[in-house]
Amino acid sequence: MPTPDLSANRQEQKKRLLKAKIAVALHDELGRVPKTEEIDQAFTLARVLYKAVLGLHYKRQEQKKNGQMAILSLARN
Repeated sequence: MPTPDLSANRQEQKKRLLKAKIAVALHDELGRVPKTEEIDQAFTLARVLYKAVLGLHYKRQEQKKNGQMAILSLARN
């Protein structure tokens, strides 16, 4: 099992890699070097959307396994 320092280091590397990918995508989209604030804003938005989409997906799977009503079925009625 990895030590806490190694897993924290790995998480930090993943965050830096995502920020680098976002910076490249923003550069391609804007045609200029993005500002640090723009990269940070897109990074936060990407993490929030990831959690929102996948969190809902896994929650619905768990509810189906347990025989509970799906989250969105109430909104549709």
